[in-house]
Amino acid sequence: MVKVIDGNKLAEQKEAKLKKKVEVLRLKGRVFKLVGLVMKDDEAGLLYSRLKAEAAERVGIEFEKRVMVELEADKIVGLIEKFNQDDRVQGIMVQRPGVKWGKQQGMSREEFEAWWERIVGVIDLKKDVDGLRQDSGFIMATVKAVAGVLELAGVTKAKVVVVGSRGLIGRRLIKYLGDKGFEVKGVDVDEADLGRVTREAEVVVSATGQAGLIKEGMIKSGTVVIDVGWPKGDVEFETVKEKAAVITPVPGGIGPLTVVSLLENLLEVGYII
Repeated sequence: MVKVIDGNKLAEQKEAKLKKKVEVLRLKGRVFKLVGLVMKDDEAGLLYSRLKAEAAERVGIEFEKRVMVELEADKIVGLIEKFNQDDRVQGIMVQRPGVKWGKQQGMSREEFEAWWERIVGVIDLKKDVDGLRQDSGFIMATVKAVAGVLELAGVTKAKVVVVGSRGLIGRRLIKYLGDKGFEVKGVDVDEADLGRVTREAEVVVSATGQAGLIKEGMIKSGTVVIDVGWPKGDVEFETVKEKAAVITPVPGGIGPLTVVSLLENLLEVGYII
């Protein structure tokens, strides 16, 4: 019988623990503030920012959202550098828009990636709680959420296929899981026979944002299926769950766990500084 991961319930349990930690640290004079930058017209980013703000409020963390109207890299970098110098801010994150959003702004994929790296590259390493920098000491929140699901499912060594290998999350997942001893293969959505590749896997993680991409015929029975797609999910949930051993839904799967993983990273700052 398939095990459906209830990300909302798991996140609620984690939030309760975080709230207690925040209360203890506050008694010791620690206060926490997370700043989130999100680009105008990025609907998914605006929604995620709201969810993060709500979660932060529930555990006692101040969240300041800045909607960036001016999208020039230098303008955004200047703002980040101000937050770097602000001792009241313990964490800085930038909501990454999709490549399609970049195209709407007139950027090629290469220009979009260069723009993104220019922005996140100036975040103070001690404040990069979303693990956005390539040299960050924090595990990217989404990667941490996926790793948590694998641990919950009891998967320690397995053959993993990550769909969406060109994306930021896909790239980070491939590196992280490879470093942890998993046999990992990354594929992009334009793979000639994507189903042939995914059927070879014991774990399929899809992070493309293409609704309904992963279908029942593309996995073998007993596969662990982790859907990182947003906003509608990459996986045809109702059919795929009939063959999967473990599956995450959208919404209510990796999303809530990503949000709480971000806050967990922020709390680590309280023990470091």
